[in-house]
Amino acid sequence: MKKYMITLLIVLAFFTNPSSSKAAEAQWDGAQVVKGQTGKMTFTKDVKVYKKNANGTYSSMTVKRNNYFRVYDIEKYDNKTFYWMSSGYRVQATDLVVFKKVPLNIRASLYDNPGYININHQDNDYTYGKHYFNGSEYRGPSYNVTINENLHYVYLRTDGNTEKDYIDATDIRIAETIKRDERLYKLTADAQHLRGPMAGGSSGGKYSKGTVFQSLGLEINGYLRVQVLGTWGEDFISTYIPVKLLQPVQSQEKRYIRYGVVGKGKKSKELKRFDEVMLLTEKNMTAWIEIDGETYYVPKKVLATIKPNESPVITTSFLPNDTLQQLVYTNGVYKKTANNRFEAQSNNQFIDYLETEQTFNYEKDGIKYLFDKPVTEGSKVTKMENGMKNEGFVRAIHYTFTNSTGAFNNVVETSYGELFAPGYGYINGNSSELRSYE
Repeated sequence: MKKYMITLLIVLAFFTNPSSSKAAEAQWDGAQVVKGQTGKMTFTKDVKVYKKNANGTYSSMTVKRNNYFRVYDIEKYDNKTFYWMSSGYRVQATDLVVFKKVPLNIRASLYDNPGYININHQDNDYTYGKHYFNGSEYRGPSYNVTINENLHYVYLRTDGNTEKDYIDATDIRIAETIKRDERLYKLTADAQHLRGPMAGGSSGGKYSKGTVFQSLGLEINGYLRVQVLGTWGEDFISTYIPVKLLQPVQSQEKRYIRYGVVGKGKKSKELKRFDEVMLLTEKNMTAWIEIDGETYYVPKKVLATIKPNESPVITTSFLPNDTLQQLVYTNGVYKKTANNRFEAQSNNQFIDYLETEQTFNYEKDGIKYLFDKPVTEGSKVTKMENGMKNEGFVRAIHYTFTNSTGAFNNVVETSYGELFAPGYGYINGNSSELRSYE
């Protein structure tokens, strides 16, 4: 029985204390370097050092001249540098202190998957907590990082310019990075979101309890790198949130797509009317859904609890109503000059309509659209611009669509992201939106 218990304890120890694939220490400068160490120091004479205790009192000890001590953390601010020894003792850099930094590549060799965080408050608090990582695996901004004695990086900025710099090893904290899944998480309490995985780092503001984030698959220093939709559902913002404040979002119930729409997330997916999806969460105007094991966000209004109606079929042309005499767009006023034609003051600004047995043809300012008949969701749309031909499709036919001009019925949305209304033509898109009509 005793032998059995010993064997069981050995097995339990194996599972509860897995060993790292990296060594716990390395040799450098004639001494051992341990994980978490940033340097070593000695003193030119015997000195007394202090640490602050949890109860507010201070403890002290005398360190001997020429005795080496490991340094585990470094603080830099207000033109001062402080070294942290073991057991919480803190020493300010003076002429009495001789410090030697451990090269960054030696320190990194003790980690399975090292991550690099800037800990220098000295010059610019904006850089404190900045996380440097290679490649686009976790989606930008990313740095082309080289590790030698110090950290060197090359960064391609959004303006197209390249930024190059090196960071001294004493300005870098190394933390183990952990691969995480890329599911959705929800905040369990109000929290500051940070531009890097470091408490006290530069904050991008506060998110309220219940805010939904998509994991970017990386945890470091107790923070999960995530992305969150902008206020109005525009592009994602990347940020860092404490792992302890996040809980996974669970699937709720079945939903149906009411009309064609693009689901957005790590990648995009064309979703069609009647597609069956699982609702994950919804807030304000946006909903997160799951389909085929992937998560996407869509406008909340595109989801239905029961199967939607069949898609309308457009059999009437995009010719303007007979009573229309003027169409006002953001780029000009188009007045009726003949049947099926409107012209603006510029010779290059005009609208033409033409219907054949096979297509509805619409042309505005030299850009032509050919809609195959009958117009249904998924039917072909050909766009010709500057001599280039591009084949798209009808993404959706909206029962009603309302903008600043008014309400329109059976509005056709193309895969180019442009909207056309029977009886009016082009009403909305990337530019030249319809503002009014008479």
